[in-house]
Amino acid sequence: MSVNKTKTGKWLVQVDRNGIPRTRRTFDVKEEAEIFEREYLARHQSARNRSDDPRTLKELVELWFKYHGINLADGERRRTCLVDMAIAMGNPVASQITAQQFVEYRYTKLKAQLTNKTFNNHHGYLSAMFNKLRKLRVIDYENPIAEVDFIKIQERQLSYLSIEQIRVLLDTIKIGCKNESTWYVAQLCLRTGARWGEAEQLKMKQLHDGMVTYEFTKSKRTRTIPIDAAFHQQLTQFSRYKNPDDRIFTNCIGSFRRAVTRSGIELPKGQCSHILRHSFASHFIMNGGNILTLQKILGHADISMTMRYAHLAPDHLIDAIKLNPVA
Repeated sequence: MSVNKTKTGKWLVQVDRNGIPRTRRTFDVKEEAEIFEREYLARHQSARNRSDDPRTLKELVELWFKYHGINLADGERRRTCLVDMAIAMGNPVASQITAQQFVEYRYTKLKAQLTNKTFNNHHGYLSAMFNKLRKLRVIDYENPIAEVDFIKIQERQLSYLSIEQIRVLLDTIKIGCKNESTWYVAQLCLRTGARWGEAEQLKMKQLHDGMVTYEFTKSKRTRTIPIDAAFHQQLTQFSRYKNPDDRIFTNCIGSFRRAVTRSGIELPKGQCSHILRHSFASHFIMNGGNILTLQKILGHADISMTMRYAHLAPDHLIDAIKLNPVA
């Protein structure tokens, strides 16, 4: 230990190690001296380790994918995103990336019209990659962008369809879509709060006993939701010649998007494929549904995701009416 008490009663920190800058500091309290020593050594040891690692960012992306990303539901998409980021940054030596370099890269991407939300997603992917590689001991230095803050984004209310808009959209699908799957997938999303991809990929064995079970979900958890008998019978009739492992529907997201355009319903950018899920959740809460039940139906691992719909509850913060100073 390089912390010693001096003749004056103070505590001296003296670091003199190979590869680490020398330093001498005195403190009034021993605990403060020890904390300084630990942090100083850790900081400069990390810097020394970084200088010894010549691997490029793209090389680390491939290692991350091999050891971890390949097991993620969206691993391939993240890998592509990370490789694109590496190329855009000039594929630097990963250990030499600095916070300033990353912030300059962010500036160029935002100037090129990338949205704040999208960049935050990319930022999160890169930061998570460094953290995971550190945890797996693939790298022995700290996340170089750990101190870079995410961009603060104004929270917006999620859009949903009114009952009339739902009727118009379903009629548009029924009349104008040649792909019959479109109507059934839309119905499933509205009736069970499913993501479009979850409903679209449904197999015959997942439809049983008046219920539908969603597998390979975003949260990696299966969830089973009941559907009414009449609609279950319609689905059974539609898929009557299918085997258990056969998909019930064909790909139809393009057909749905074209139907939305024909319906004249204007949706916020990026919410088209999720609008039916948002509509289910919004009407569920407006009709008096329980927020914890909704969390289970939607498959949210974190209740904060479900709480985005809480303001739609009939009695949400009703005390504001009764308890305000001019009531």
